[in-house]
Amino acid sequence: MKLVRALSDVEARKVQTFVLLGGVFTTLAIWTKLEDPINLPKMFVLALSAAAVLGLALPAFLSARKFSSPIQQIGLGLIVLFCLGLLVATMATDVKYTAIFGEYRRNNGFLSYCALVILMAAASLVFNLKSVKRYFTFLGIAGLILSFYGILQGLGKDPVGWNIVYNPFITTLGNPNFTSGFLGLAGIAILYLALDAKDRKYQAIYAVGLLADLYILWRSGSIQGVFGFAIGAAVIILVKIWLINRRYGQVSLLIAAALGTPVALAVLNVGPLASRLYQGTLRNRLDYWNAAIGMFKDHPIFGVGIDRFGEYYREYAVQNQVVQGQITDNAHSIYLQLLATGGLILFIPYILLVLFITYVGLKSLIKSQGDDKFQMGAIFGVWLATIAVNIVTVDNLGVGVWFWITGGVLVAVSANQVQINDLDQGHKDKMVKGKSTKSANSESAFPVTYLASFILVILALVMVVPALGKSSALYNFKNNASSYTTDTYVPALVSESKSASNNSQYLIQLANLAFTQNAVNEAFVMIDQINKIDSRSYYGNYFAALALEALNKRSEAIRYRERLKELDPWNNVNLIELIKNYLSVGDKASAEDIVAVIKRNYPGSQSDIDASALLVG
Repeated sequence: MKLVRALSDVEARKVQTFVLLGGVFTTLAIWTKLEDPINLPKMFVLALSAAAVLGLALPAFLSARKFSSPIQQIGLGLIVLFCLGLLVATMATDVKYTAIFGEYRRNNGFLSYCALVILMAAASLVFNLKSVKRYFTFLGIAGLILSFYGILQGLGKDPVGWNIVYNPFITTLGNPNFTSGFLGLAGIAILYLALDAKDRKYQAIYAVGLLADLYILWRSGSIQGVFGFAIGAAVIILVKIWLINRRYGQVSLLIAAALGTPVALAVLNVGPLASRLYQGTLRNRLDYWNAAIGMFKDHPIFGVGIDRFGEYYREYAVQNQVVQGQITDNAHSIYLQLLATGGLILFIPYILLVLFITYVGLKSLIKSQGDDKFQMGAIFGVWLATIAVNIVTVDNLGVGVWFWITGGVLVAVSANQVQINDLDQGHKDKMVKGKSTKSANSESAFPVTYLASFILVILALVMVVPALGKSSALYNFKNNASSYTTDTYVPALVSESKSASNNSQYLIQLANLAFTQNAVNEAFVMIDQINKIDSRSYYGNYFAALALEALNKRSEAIRYRERLKELDPWNNVNLIELIKNYLSVGDKASAEDIVAVIKRNYPGSQSDIDASALLVG
């Protein structure tokens, strides 16, 4: 029953399967009877997958210093450093529920990131050059499934029946941008499978699948997946040409660099191709990125708090945005999101991890030969595409899970490549010793790893099932209101609010529903609790002001409007209501100060005219 040992081949394969299935099902998971049918089910699947993997891979983790290579050990060290940074940033976050479970409908909190790093760490220990094709197969199949679903959506035959008001190709990821990003990565895997297949039947199948993948990717209307695929496909094709003829490969590399530079500049709206390739949504991202940098400057060490970008965005948004008044809860760049919300304590380990994996992957690609080089080129292409797309995308769980799995697999195969090429006899003897150890102990320890997985899965269920229950209840309140009577609906909301005393996000939703029923007093009780949990909650302060003004208690609403002025300094609607509240208590001097603020910010605007008219009236 020894646990400190290397895994047997059978055990390693089981862990590989759970890691890859965790990725596939996280991408595909939806649950339409939840108020959040996209991200919450993904967090649920991700947490359970990571729990199972952690238990099954426990011997590998415990024996990592003894049996893993220096590359794997450094990789694990950086993963641990990231986890420590994540833990410290979580503890420093003011609203712990958000820090642990993430923002409403994002779920990028401590729990999700812990699950992701477990998948990366396990993958870094259990894969090798012989098993890496399974990674491409699982990623490719996920891409084919999503492509088929996208075709159904395009034909108007979506079995789910989403209420979509824009591009229909949201698949199971909830947004065409995420669909594009994932299919770009999956397309790279499908391309590799097509080129690597020896049977013409499979070549044809993968070729058709790749066409479907690229079709939906293009129809999504998002450019990020196109560029991700272009990066990965370029690496694969260049490696293939290099293997055929090294000189041709060198020439092709120069041509790719010459062609790639103007294309990359065009994405940034620079150069002759900008008019064709630049997407206006990047201008919105510049607003978000400016806000993220502002947050970092004011909170450089710990950031504003894990997944707390949304509650700080209004305060740090630029005065004149591309779309005035548009808000967001994410920086739309994973790097800047982590910098703004986790500060240097989280950002530095993340960057070190990315740079290390990129370095060892590139080094292994250069040193490998033959089929190994082609395989290394394919996985390095996926990795390179992923870290490039991460510059302009949101850390969606269904897409982001493949960043972490890919990174782990790349560390594992890079370590395996080094072992094959560079290990001296002493290291080889150690590897042989390790193999004999794992063969001798694998079967006897199987029940222990199963038990560990079972216990960890139960703990994961205890953590995530309550969140599912609340989302299900909220879905029923919003979509099955007819099952309640006028006398039972509001009491049910109140009862539900009492079971969520630490979850400000849930209370905001319940308070909003109470408002729709004109239950102002009941809503205000919930709002009061929201503001106790999160003093800078925009909606907590907004609803409080709204409720008090509805009850004609304008004097009491002033402090909430003043707080909103700090949280959302460019919101003229709030400032005008604040003027009304000041005037209602005879504080004309304060009202004049706010009128002056509006005039200074937006001179000659309708808000300026309306505010000045209030003083005259």
